[in-house]
Amino acid sequence: MDGKHIDHTDFIDHTGSWRLGAVIFKLRALGWPVETIEIPCPTEQCPDRVIALYHLPAKYVAEALAINGRVAHA
Repeated sequence: MDGKHIDHTDFIDHTGSWRLGAVIFKLRALGWPVETIEIPCPTEQCPDRVIALYHLPAKYVAEALAINGRVAHA
């Protein structure tokens, strides 16, 4: 909820879970407008590899924090 972009590695580091896709799916099903940015991230084994970065725009971060009784910090 800090407004940063998150990728799969960040998610694993912060949660210990590999289920980022499921979380993004659930958030979108609940109506949250999670944005996706696809960026090239080639490896020797997979030169066409693309990864996704996910982001919740600031106004929706503030809304989510307000729902939970918290305040967004700039």
